[in-house]
Amino acid sequence: MMPGEEGTSAGKMESSIGRYIGRPLYGAYALMLVISVAILVAGAYLGKLPETFIAVPVIIILLDALLTDRHVVHIPPFMIFSMMLLMVVVMIGRFYGDNYAVVALVNFLFGVVMGLGGLIITYSFMTAAPEIDQRRPLTVIFVSISVALSLFIVLTIVHYYLCLLMNWDINEFDSLYGPLRTLTSGQDDPLQPIGAVMSELLFVILGAFVVSVTFYFSRNSPLVRHIVKKYLVNSNATLDIDEYEEMEIRKAIDSGENEMVEYKSTLRTNLGNGEKDDKIEKMVLKTIVAFMNSGGGTLLIGVADDGTVIGIDEYSFENRDKLNLHLTNLIASKIGNEFLPFITFRLSEYQGKGVMRVVCRKSDSPVFLWDGRKEAFYVRSGPSSVELQGPDTLKYVDNRFKKRKKRKVV
Repeated sequence: MMPGEEGTSAGKMESSIGRYIGRPLYGAYALMLVISVAILVAGAYLGKLPETFIAVPVIIILLDALLTDRHVVHIPPFMIFSMMLLMVVVMIGRFYGDNYAVVALVNFLFGVVMGLGGLIITYSFMTAAPEIDQRRPLTVIFVSISVALSLFIVLTIVHYYLCLLMNWDINEFDSLYGPLRTLTSGQDDPLQPIGAVMSELLFVILGAFVVSVTFYFSRNSPLVRHIVKKYLVNSNATLDIDEYEEMEIRKAIDSGENEMVEYKSTLRTNLGNGEKDDKIEKMVLKTIVAFMNSGGGTLLIGVADDGTVIGIDEYSFENRDKLNLHLTNLIASKIGNEFLPFITFRLSEYQGKGVMRVVCRKSDSPVFLWDGRKEAFYVRSGPSSVELQGPDTLKYVDNRFKKRKKRKVV
């Protein structure tokens, strides 16, 4: 959420599902869901469930898109259509593949389907919880591959016990999908099904890895930004952001002030005399700088030291846009424009009063506060922000920033 943006009201957000994914797209999702379910049912009826069971992850993703898009996430349609197309290709390959090369390719494509599913689920959770740092793509790759493997394992277990429940010949359980056993050996070997599952798992890992790495290296390309990332970024508009902010404010208040949380009663008003006070602004900026020089943290403005919600001093501004702009200008002039990406803030209603939640990320370089005469360096020490001077500053900067940069270079 950029400073100054206002969230969409919950009433408008929940008024119509068509506003979020559009009626034609909603109809296409519904049609694909019906087709996928029909394929799965037909496969079970005809005894071809191993070949058609791939419809299960597609059904899960489609249900997620149809039932939760308007409340939590907006899955990029490109990913859903890609999964549907690959599902069809994989099933055709399962039915007509008669050599190892074809089966290997089909299983790789199945791994790609699992990889897409893992990536979708990962970004769904990340979008539903904006505090998760989406600027760490390597973490996203690891999580999405792990989700893809978990999805595969769950489907394999479900299929195995379904075979037992339906009294199907367990020897036909070559793998979740695909007759790898008949292609690798013509002998009846009780270990063949296990080997087939391991082979399938290897292809899932490979497919998920290829999907994740491809997304990593192309994440900043215009094509990916257009067909994928715009939905992940804009999905904040489909969140009940007010409810989310209320939850985060409550969490910060319940935790009390600590190394990662601090309260300030006002942004610039001295409660003793009701006048504007530059010292109050400096206290706010000092806390922001200390968070960025340490491990990051959350500042609540409009909350007293004892956790009582008193409301931010928005009455001293013409409107909330002016308040947001004032804080932005303070950060730019006293801390630096280059550090604005490390700070996000939003003014929300909490218990009928305005509370601003300022989230500060850990900075990659030292952050100083300029007060017009000198630069001051602050860090967090327990629930307080303390100033370091002289040798202490140099030692902290060397330990906290320079060594970190050296590790990155290595």
